[in-house]
Amino acid sequence: MMAETIPLFWLPMFLHCLIGLVAAQVACRKGYDLGIWLLWGTLGGTVALIDALRRPRRNGPIVR
Repeated sequence: MMAETIPLFWLPMFLHCLIGLVAAQVACRKGYDLGIWLLWGTLGGTVALIDALRRPRRNGPIVR
């Protein structure tokens, strides 16, 4: 019973985190801090990706 539902949980969770990693990479290439975006991407998933795609490119140095 329980073993049959495990893939139903882990596959969407894996995809959520994968989308979050893509969001962090997009934001990092635009000049934002990678560490913050890794956390935001892991928690936010698709929302973080949309946020990263809509943000403008930063011209200045990364603020830490």
